[in-house]
Amino acid sequence: MAAALLPQSQGYLPYYLIYSGVSAVLHSVACYRMEPASALKAFSGPARPEPTGLLARVYATKNLYTSLIRLYAAYHLTNNPQLYDLAAWTFAGVLWLYGSELAVYKTVRMREASFPFVTAGVGLVWMLVQRDWYRGL
Repeated sequence: MAAALLPQSQGYLPYYLIYSGVSAVLHSVACYRMEPASALKAFSGPARPEPTGLLARVYATKNLYTSLIRLYAAYHLTNNPQLYDLAAWTFAGVLWLYGSELAVYKTVRMREASFPFVTAGVGLVWMLVQRDWYRGL
């Protein structure tokens, strides 16, 4: 039964996409359900914005559509090159978001940005390096 729920593509990238997609869904739920100050703990840099409910819901929505792209891509890596590229762009978007918030806007600190940098960096590099292999299957 559980095997039917897993992606049928070769390699481990589909599982990484599922991991990152499920993580984003869980954070979306946290942003919708928790107090904004707790849900937006990542944004605790010197120029931290006021943690409002609206900001938490906007961030939750961003996480939700990012997770849906990654989860859908996990099951369609080999037969939809546009979806593959879109999933890679979601990792680039996370790097852009946290990079600009760290370096330009000062709303996050490196301590909070390190986990998104690692997970998005690994995902983006993995998808760029393996692009031809997955698209050639």
